[in-house]
Amino acid sequence: RVSKGPVSRMVAVIWLLLLGGRPGVGSTSLPGSSSSPPVGSAAKGSVGAAELDSSGPDAASAPAGETAAFNKTAKIEELLKEAAELRFARRVDEEEEDFAKKMFPKVAEAEGLGSAEATALRGELYLLGEGVPANLTLAMRHLQAAADRGNPRGQLHLAFLYDWGMHRASPGVKGKDEPLALLHYYFAAVGGQPEAQMVLGYRHLYGAGVPKSCNAAIKYYSKVAQQVVVHHAEKSIAKPIELVRLSDDKARANKLEETEDVIQYYQHSADNGNADAQVALGQLNFYGARGVAQNTERAAEYFRAAAAQGNAAAKSNLAQMHIQGLGVQESNKTAFKYFQEAAAQGDAAAQNGLGFMYLHGYGTKQDHQKAIKYFKMSSEQGNVDAQFNLGAMYFAGMGIDVDYGAALQYFTLAGHQGHIRSLFNLAQMHINGLGTVQSCPIAVKLFKSVSERGPWARALSTAHRDYLRGDYHSAFIKYSRAADQGYELAQSNAAWMLEREIGYESTDKNDVALLHLQRAAVQGNVDAHRVIGDHYYYGLSKAPNFEEAAKHYTLAGEQKKAHAN
Repeated sequence: RVSKGPVSRMVAVIWLLLLGGRPGVGSTSLPGSSSSPPVGSAAKGSVGAAELDSSGPDAASAPAGETAAFNKTAKIEELLKEAAELRFARRVDEEEEDFAKKMFPKVAEAEGLGSAEATALRGELYLLGEGVPANLTLAMRHLQAAADRGNPRGQLHLAFLYDWGMHRASPGVKGKDEPLALLHYYFAAVGGQPEAQMVLGYRHLYGAGVPKSCNAAIKYYSKVAQQVVVHHAEKSIAKPIELVRLSDDKARANKLEETEDVIQYYQHSADNGNADAQVALGQLNFYGARGVAQNTERAAEYFRAAAAQGNAAAKSNLAQMHIQGLGVQESNKTAFKYFQEAAAQGDAAAQNGLGFMYLHGYGTKQDHQKAIKYFKMSSEQGNVDAQFNLGAMYFAGMGIDVDYGAALQYFTLAGHQGHIRSLFNLAQMHINGLGTVQSCPIAVKLFKSVSERGPWARALSTAHRDYLRGDYHSAFIKYSRAADQGYELAQSNAAWMLEREIGYESTDKNDVALLHLQRAAVQGNVDAHRVIGDHYYYGLSKAPNFEEAAKHYTLAGEQKKAHAN
């Protein structure tokens, strides 16, 4: 039996995602999900921009005291945002001193304005040794000060220190204070800290130090997943986050930025009229990826040069930029023209874009049947956005009969490619039994998958950057924190570093590594079972246990065989 409350919320979410705000092309595939990912996402301010609460203080009409407070808060937010971008955009070869000169004045100014968030950030920087020498004593001092003021970030990182015994002179699991850690995680979660909510959701999902409960896990994960959906909807440009498994020798050594020689090669090819190079440079400039500074105007120049040669991908990218007014003049009419040309050339992203224009009547007369036609053409080529749009149309009954089974099918196709809103909607459908049987275990795994695609996933990318720079302490801390949040990749990477005594000094490193491996194995990491077998066989953590070793070696073999089939 399906209750009316969750279903009505589900309908609101579907319509919010499909029809919100100003014109857009629906959504953006995750980096690497296709050979030619579309540029951009839902239009600026779209996906419910009109529905989001904007009833905050208006500086123009507020009394002088309130205006000053408003300006102060806005300034703090601006400073912290700039600091966060500096941390994420930091190059592998940037010196600590140069980074600190740019970073710490912003943190200090925000802290001087009374920001507890800035105090917590300073504590985090001391914890990581980012821009300053690592100092757990100073980290504890600042994080405690922020936590005492009720700051969720301070409580989050304080919880991490208690959970791994890092509040003591000799860190390690033997000195951990799990009850106090859980208390701080709870306070941080109540304060809206998504990473803390993920920690508690993960712990309840697997019964790690708390009662195992699917319903409790969904309570936490669904809140985070909702934030992720809104965040991605509001972002005009979603910068790619590169995920690297340290056990992969080739990937581990791969730098996050292109070398100057590679960029010059692209530039030379583009200048000589190579359309593929022009599109590649256009996307690098649009996203601000691989060490290239973000510049949407320059991206548009490269796309125009390639489009003039008839390149369909360039036309599609230009169309999406015209819809959003990014680097070019906002114009639905121009966008429709480019989409028409590229769709006629068989470009899947353009077919999806054309369908979206017909769906909403942007730059043309609204026509649901034509929208379905182009969405299906694009979907048959595997376009993730078209699959999502078709799923939403079947769910809402737009130009077609309501069909939850078909909606589920298209959301599933898109979800397999990592499409965030499709995964979220699938979770809602499994909760409510729409087009499928009700299933809490399936729904919570889907919400978990969405939650792990939030902006906090940047830590996985910056951890690898720290590793490449030789800042192993910071890399290990970042992987360990993400491991606590339930990221299997982080659990595997933290264990890999521990086994090689990189970034962590403690007599119980093998115990910590085994814990991370066990958690990774439960989440489906086949190789983790093999390494756990080694731990038991060679007695790395305790006395040798050949029976346990044999069990994990067998599981590794069976699961590897299953994956191969």
